[in-house]
Amino acid sequence: MDILAQAKKLEAQGEDIIHMEVGEPDFTTPQPIIDAGIAALKSGQTHYTPALGLPELRDAISDWYQRRYHVNISSERVVITPGASGALLLVMGALLERDQKVLLADPGYPCNRNFARFVEGKAQSIAVDESTNYQLTSSLINKHWDTDT
Repeated sequence: MDILAQAKKLEAQGEDIIHMEVGEPDFTTPQPIIDAGIAALKSGQTHYTPALGLPELRDAISDWYQRRYHVNISSERVVITPGASGALLLVMGALLERDQKVLLADPGYPCNRNFARFVEGKAQSIAVDESTNYQLTSSLINKHWDTDT
């Protein structure tokens, strides 16, 4: 949060800042989405959805993968989460063993290392920068991969 405060101060002074912090949108919700939400509430859609997501949405995602990538993914294998954090936590819980390492880009989403800790894994930060488009590369992964990863 200290870095965010410093970035906002510099931005207020006219500096050009690229925000790469926690994913809070910098735009308002589009009106059609607001209208759809209001209509859903007015029509009585006020109860919990199925834990894995709406079947119609899961079917649509399965169909999209078939059309886009020509792969057959059963809708039974599609899980809807209310955001990336929930999905990342589920994936880490499913894949990480106790004390196993997960390689994470740094800078990156700060909660990722907490997700690893939550499931008793270990987060290993790997520095990325403009030269890697702020993403892990195969060479960085190979360099840091070991038997505990």
